[in-house]
Amino acid sequence: MILFISAIILSISTSIDYLLLLILLFSKVKNRGDKQHIYLGQLLASFILIVSSFIISQFANLLPSEWMIGLLGIFPILLGVRILFESEEDVQISDKTIGVLSVLLLSLASGADNLGIFSPYFTTLTMPEFIVTAVIILLGTTVICFIADAFGSLSPISEFLEKYERIILPLVFVLLGVYILIEFGTLNYLLAFFH
Repeated sequence: MILFISAIILSISTSIDYLLLLILLFSKVKNRGDKQHIYLGQLLASFILIVSSFIISQFANLLPSEWMIGLLGIFPILLGVRILFESEEDVQISDKTIGVLSVLLLSLASGADNLGIFSPYFTTLTMPEFIVTAVIILLGTTVICFIADAFGSLSPISEFLEKYERIILPLVFVLLGVYILIEFGTLNYLLAFFH
């Protein structure tokens, strides 16, 4: 019972930061196929983060320096800058083509902090406990996607996001990237390195 409760808490605490990002993504798409791409990309990212964290927990000496993990923050920054400078036509086209790979990469970059949370926790688990925990995390990811899909589909929210997406979307991506760079000490490391 304690395993289930701790796995649920772990799932919620590591998935909640995806909520705004997922709401933004879901508000940009209307057809079922693109929504499935978002679900699949997010679930694949969670699966990769879980497996990577498990491997790191088993071979702690493979853990790269924290600042290296923070380099993943560059991806959302570049994506935000690209969206900011795209023409209106390009944005409309990209609205229709949110793919599994783009969601996967964005979710991996924004979920880099999960490595630091999952890895130490997984060192305390037996293999059956790890499997149960992984399943609960993936179920939690699905629930977060469902909630984001529901909010992104609400007319007032989707209308607001559609009206201001040219500002909100790049801002969220850039701030997310900067947060990742700061959280992992990457920004400080790079500033010291180039100073």
